[in-house]
Amino acid sequence: MILTDDNFSTIVKAIELGRGLYDNLARYVRFQIGGLFGYIITFLGAAIFNIAQGIPLLPLQTLWVSFTMLSIQSVGLGYSKPAAGLMERPPLPPSRPILTRQLIVWLALVGPADGGRHPQRDQLGGAGARARHRPDHGMVTFALFVLFFSIESKDQRDSAFSLDTFSDKMFVITTSGSFVLLVLSTVLGIFQTVMKTVRLDVRQWLICTAVALSIVAVAEIRKAVLRQTAAEAIHPASAPASAPGPESLPPERPAGA
Repeated sequence: MILTDDNFSTIVKAIELGRGLYDNLARYVRFQIGGLFGYIITFLGAAIFNIAQGIPLLPLQTLWVSFTMLSIQSVGLGYSKPAAGLMERPPLPPSRPILTRQLIVWLALVGPADGGRHPQRDQLGGAGARARHRPDHGMVTFALFVLFFSIESKDQRDSAFSLDTFSDKMFVITTSGSFVLLVLSTVLGIFQTVMKTVRLDVRQWLICTAVALSIVAVAEIRKAVLRQTAAEAIHPASAPASAPGPESLPPERPAGA
């Protein structure tokens, strides 16, 4: 970035743009790494424990989720507007990496949280259906999980249920587009033939959504803990006032005074 003058307002604007770029880059990295952990744990766990016959998602379904969720949502996060109050945050140390140790642990836990739900997804075919693997249900739940995780990845501390999330036009457009493409993959005949999907009824969509929403609950709890920890670091609890000692007591009045 090259500044064309030494005006103080230009310097402030440049710092704001730099912080916005860094914040969007951090969102993108968090989302991509979390999604990759989800893929790795899902396929590795299915192969080791013979879940869904070792094939949680068909190859074309995997490509479809990667295109409609990971790629499109990455664009939404990378080009979203800067977070509110970005200039009020303290500067980060130059040596601090984008992926800290605590963040890597959190992203690594996101993968098992999704991969461990494939057994539940295989039994959504209704009461009369045979107990068999339904990769279409697995694809829908996995895609919704990635979609909800992208919403939670927008900010590390602020809740996803804030106005900042829904006022971001670019992110709302990409999220809506991703969801529409997911619905079309189970409705249109060409996608049903190519990706081996079926039309889901309302009950099946609700079950898939409820399972995928678990990441929202876990992420919101984590954000609440981070906000509380940050607040305590900025405003530490004041020590309780000590009881007055003998030297602080007022002098006794002489008798007869």
